[in-house]
Amino acid sequence: MERQKNNNYPKDLFTSTAYYHYLIEYVGNIQEEVSKKPGFYVNIINPRYAVLSVKAPKEPNIEDVYFSATSYVKSAELYTLQEILPIYATEVGFLQLDLPLNLTGNGVNVAILDTGVDYLSEEFMKVNGETRIRALWDQTIESDEEQQGIYVPFGTLYSKEEIQGAIKAKREGKDPYEIVPSKDEVGHGTNMAGIIGATGKNPRLKGVVPQCDFVIVKLAEDVSRKSELGIQVPVFDVSSIFAAIDFLVRFVGIDYKPMVIYFPLGTNSGNHKGVGIIEEFIEEISKNSGIVLVTGAGNQGAKGEHTSGIISQVGEKKVIELNVSPEQKSLVVEIWVEPPNIMSLDIVSPSGEKIVAISAAFNVTETYSFLFERTLIKVNYFLPFATTGDEWIVVRFENLTQGVWKFVLTGNRILNGRFDVWLPQHGIVLGDTRFILSDPYGTITNPGTSRYAITVAAYNQNNDSILNYSGVAFQDKFINVVDIAAGGVNALTVAPDNNIAVVNGTSVAAAIVAGACALLLQWAIVDSNYPYVYSNTIKTYLARGATKRAGDIYPNPQWGYGMLNILAMFQNIL
Repeated sequence: MERQKNNNYPKDLFTSTAYYHYLIEYVGNIQEEVSKKPGFYVNIINPRYAVLSVKAPKEPNIEDVYFSATSYVKSAELYTLQEILPIYATEVGFLQLDLPLNLTGNGVNVAILDTGVDYLSEEFMKVNGETRIRALWDQTIESDEEQQGIYVPFGTLYSKEEIQGAIKAKREGKDPYEIVPSKDEVGHGTNMAGIIGATGKNPRLKGVVPQCDFVIVKLAEDVSRKSELGIQVPVFDVSSIFAAIDFLVRFVGIDYKPMVIYFPLGTNSGNHKGVGIIEEFIEEISKNSGIVLVTGAGNQGAKGEHTSGIISQVGEKKVIELNVSPEQKSLVVEIWVEPPNIMSLDIVSPSGEKIVAISAAFNVTETYSFLFERTLIKVNYFLPFATTGDEWIVVRFENLTQGVWKFVLTGNRILNGRFDVWLPQHGIVLGDTRFILSDPYGTITNPGTSRYAITVAAYNQNNDSILNYSGVAFQDKFINVVDIAAGGVNALTVAPDNNIAVVNGTSVAAAIVAGACALLLQWAIVDSNYPYVYSNTIKTYLARGATKRAGDIYPNPQWGYGMLNILAMFQNIL
């Protein structure tokens, strides 16, 4: 599949706030159909999925972007980065010595979906100055030239040869960005690449797998929704993420090397049961030997962004109180009701004004305006939601007024009566906006709830205590959700422009585990000890080598099977 240059596409399609993007499932000739409607553009990802871009002064209703050839349109789902000596706690250094194993990640590709990378850093080069970056897809840069090599639906793919040419230009005093203009302005991608695989020119920065190769995807931010919601942190929509994972799977099919996909992103959107378009895609790709996706549990454990409850009988009411900070002008609240329960919703404003009995109905959208607060509310009911069977109620606030808002759920049909409510993750939620009575269980960000992703919690390696912000699994559904914990405090790593950064969070812990998975893939596939190793096999190896604290019961919702110990992991394999 080749990507043809289309002169009718705006060059700022993925960098302008004028366009909204949707991941769609299509049949037939979607390009021909979309071309007939002004302001609509489509970029094909693969024969089943595409990115539909819509020019609008304001985000259109999802109903407005359906075509006859479209069988599914994914509503907005925003992902944020999992925030930024823990390597030493894993005892990986013993495997990097000149011993019989001598594992350094050689022969393994580590793919990073993030904010890009500083490809000019010598920490991502071999000792002879050759770059270790096999490919760099910058989704934010549109090229006027036809793309060669592996197909990408948008942006520009830079080859290893082009990156090496840019490095050569830099050494000759020329501008490397005339050849490869991609930069990591945020720094997060460079930080994480350093933890995973810095070469160690500066010995303090040496990564877990200093001889791995990299495949980098610089994700396109969702600048439209970022501007609309007043968000300051980077946010990424599911469409750019899905396209990135699809590209990486095709890269493996051409390159024939095992790959660890490092995914330092998470969202509170979804029912957190491991069912969703990204989670299902992870399950699909995990059926291939030699592909492992690693993500963090997220940093939402202590943020007050999840609450839950049980309505035990028809007619019973439960009140959920939400404190809204003054700076929070827009907000989305997701209510998920386990099937076959059915509930209806009342909303009470801080002044006491009430919307009564928003009845559960099939795919109904209602709009309401509060007189005193001047707040506009749009409520979407999905009953049942197509991919999960749950009742899904989405409440969108505009011109939101500060104070305590109340959601009153009433049981209409009750079996077990379980419901869960999530706010967006911190960074989209601002100030002290939070549920007054929150539930820390069920705070793993998606897709960490996938049973095929390797999900990593973060702990303080200095005192062996879990970090209170690390995402937690559901209390009764935690097995194989959190897999392992790794150190996440004060990691020294590479930063752009030859700088050094100290970073924290579950993204750090997940980066360390991504390196551990690369070591396992080298041992298993590159060194031919276990040529057909799968993601769930890797999970088992990680669990066998985990260090457990005395007095704890494992597995558990916070730690999974315990603390990562790479040396013990290999000792228990052999």
